[in-house]
Amino acid sequence: PGGLPGRFHGGFRMRKDKPPLQPRDRALGLLSRREHSARELKRKLQQKGVAVDEATEVVGEMGERNYQSDTRFAESLVRKRALDGYGPMRIRAELASHGIVREAATLAITSADVDWVQIARRVFTAKYRDTEAADHKDRQKRAAWLAARGFDGATVRAVTRAEVDD
Repeated sequence: PGGLPGRFHGGFRMRKDKPPLQPRDRALGLLSRREHSARELKRKLQQKGVAVDEATEVVGEMGERNYQSDTRFAESLVRKRALDGYGPMRIRAELASHGIVREAATLAITSADVDWVQIARRVFTAKYRDTEAADHKDRQKRAAWLAARGFDGATVRAVTRAEVDD
């Protein structure tokens, strides 16, 4: 409206002549929003057209400056997923998908101040609203649901008082 230069998008004026972000600036922008694993940051840079070698270099620089840390990323993801009601086995698998080595994943999970039984009980109660299982098959179904969320057999038994395999 009214002959203003540029175009409007969502109530904000967008500049047509804005130069594209440099890879370092793009990486810093991503890291300023949340922690990223090195693998994830590299992948996102490549998706925006950054060459593999340059993405590797930028991610390495971000790590050297301690702007990017796989350790911080792992700790952050463990806290978030635990709050979301997921167990350590599922979290470990997700960390692996982000390129976090098994030892670092184990350290992040074990060093988190988390009561896995309490978390499992909370999500179980929220799902089943303290209703009793109708029969053996229903107990198995409930136990399998907790196991699929990443809780181990001992935690599942503690919450459901039923063997996963029985």
